[in-house]
Amino acid sequence: MPIAHLSSVDIHFELLGPEDAPPLLLLHGATATFRSGWRHQIPVFSNTFRIIGPDLRGHGKSTNPADKLDLRQMADDMAELLTHLGYEQAFVCGHSGGASTALFMAVRHPRRIRALILVSNNFEADRVRTGQLDFWNPERIQREMPQWWAQLQRLHPDPIRLLRWWKEEDPIRPDFSPEELAPVTMPTLLINGDRDEIIPLEQTIKLYHILPDAQLAVIPGTGHRVHARRPGLFNKLVLDFLDAQT
Repeated sequence: MPIAHLSSVDIHFELLGPEDAPPLLLLHGATATFRSGWRHQIPVFSNTFRIIGPDLRGHGKSTNPADKLDLRQMADDMAELLTHLGYEQAFVCGHSGGASTALFMAVRHPRRIRALILVSNNFEADRVRTGQLDFWNPERIQREMPQWWAQLQRLHPDPIRLLRWWKEEDPIRPDFSPEELAPVTMPTLLINGDRDEIIPLEQTIKLYHILPDAQLAVIPGTGHRVHARRPGLFNKLVLDFLDAQT
């Protein structure tokens, strides 16, 4: 993977798909990487889009000199990556922590986003904080979720440190008021499973009513990782939405 030496971080990324196709920035969720997070989408989306696939700050082979995670900084990283690659605008699609990063990007750098797709996203952090700090406990993950722990070890050089970063980020993540979301006027697609165990569906519905140009897709019988559990339906929703914007 190439490395983008940005002002405060080195970001590993991939470029896939036709060089002259519309750019689509894919932002993976917390503790994933570009390849692990979007493996069901890469072969499909790269047929018609120029995929920009970074490992977010502190994930995979991307560095994190700050020794902490701040979604505002991560959003700024992505805007700087677009500049580094020579793109004025891109479609942006993020899942979970990547969706939160994308939403911060839409608030802080709205002109860089042609259309926005938020998957299993939260914008009111207090709604998902209860009980979440233990969610990042490495001992609990090793004991209760050994497959996730094995993936963490495979993808990241220091998984315990990465889990600490996310645990420390949870309590400081700011909520968005409707006024703070005012810059988010670009076409937006919200996708959630109706059985999301992390993000309450009613929060996504509330965001849908706040944003002026939003569509909402609720995938039945599906939890937090809708793009992995129902990839065929998910991919069609995204491609149909993006096709309407081009």
